[in-house]
Amino acid sequence: MVAAKLSVRSVATGDSILPGIAGAPVLGPQPTPTETPGPPRSRVRVQVLDLTGTAVSLAVVEVRDRFNAIAASQETGQLGEVTITVPAGQGYTVTARREGFIPGRSGPIDIDRTPPTPNAGTPPRSPAQLVQVRMEQVVRPGVQPLSRLFVGHTQSPRLSMIDPAASLLLKHSEPLGQGRLTVQAPAPDASKVYATWSGGSDIWVLNGSDLTVDRQVPLNAGSISALAVNPRDGRLWVSTYSPDNTETGSLLEIDAVSWDVVRRIHVGQLSAGLRFRSDGSLLYARHRSNNALSIIDPGTGALVKTARLPQWPTDMSLSADGSRLYLVFLGSERLVELDAQTGEMGRSVEIGSGASSVLAHPDGKRVYVVNQLLGSVQVVDLGGAQVTDLIPVGRAPQGVALNGTGLYVANSGSGTVSVIDTDKHTIRETLQTGGTPSSLTLVERT
Repeated sequence: MVAAKLSVRSVATGDSILPGIAGAPVLGPQPTPTETPGPPRSRVRVQVLDLTGTAVSLAVVEVRDRFNAIAASQETGQLGEVTITVPAGQGYTVTARREGFIPGRSGPIDIDRTPPTPNAGTPPRSPAQLVQVRMEQVVRPGVQPLSRLFVGHTQSPRLSMIDPAASLLLKHSEPLGQGRLTVQAPAPDASKVYATWSGGSDIWVLNGSDLTVDRQVPLNAGSISALAVNPRDGRLWVSTYSPDNTETGSLLEIDAVSWDVVRRIHVGQLSAGLRFRSDGSLLYARHRSNNALSIIDPGTGALVKTARLPQWPTDMSLSADGSRLYLVFLGSERLVELDAQTGEMGRSVEIGSGASSVLAHPDGKRVYVVNQLLGSVQVVDLGGAQVTDLIPVGRAPQGVALNGTGLYVANSGSGTVSVIDTDKHTIRETLQTGGTPSSLTLVERT
């Protein structure tokens, strides 16, 4: 018996008209897609006031849902108010930020009343809900903010600026060259920021208030790998090398007013990072190509000591008193402590692989290690020589900075900066910067 294949075709056209067969034409009108209705949306009026009840204009109001996703963001007008529309739901948090104020918050709140529908020919009624947010002013009128956090990006080199007191992103700079990694060094008073991209040959001088470029200076001294400003005299130190030979590394001391090269020190290897002691008495240069640390006297230009290190040092941090230097490495799973004067190795702590940056807490008892593989910050107890806590942050975290009880972590894979409460070891804020934030430098005015 031979199986028969059923085929139904139009007499007029010969086309298949059997419904349900793939490729068959659809007879009659085309189907109309039906939209899936979303949750009802509600209008919310947010008033932002200071502690005296005065309206705060130009405050950024941000509404986040219970999953911490941004539902709406808008700036208040002259009356300190803003009207926003968000999906009805529970667990919303409303935050207001402005430069010179501590962020104000209200919530969690439920937004569950749909916007009123006016009758035909009548004006709209008032929004269904009113939320007030109070903010405390921390900077007197006419006085500059006390601190600035500068954020360097990878992929497209540029800078961002954050007011740590307000947890507020203030400005982005224009792209600085064509490289990948932004190298930065703010002046001690944050009046200007020196920046370039790793491998570049020019230095951009940016205004510390708005990140506009005041000047672009060609050094004509090879490729640049690191920058640092001496806190003692404000002079700029630049690590340079020949692109064809990383064993030609030099350090240049530059007068940032005349841009004269005051001193040139040959260190033999490319310096991947520079760090000054807080009093400017010593300069530390880490070298990844030969796994070494150079300790330099900036006053005389003399090389005080060369210390051998484990493989591929990635970052270093000084203790508050300047007596100890802590380093992490790409090729080692240990946090290493050195005598900051002699370079002699002290204790080491097992931390595992993936460390990208390190920061010593001023109390001398803790060290924070940013782990890019874990997407977390490791809290190292120096007394017990062990990791005691793990704080999840964003993807591919890189740079770290500390301001009071706030530990800032740049998440290059998330386009965010996490703010950790160092007392509770929890995330206090997540600031959206966009881009690929990788380096952080905090400048505190006194």
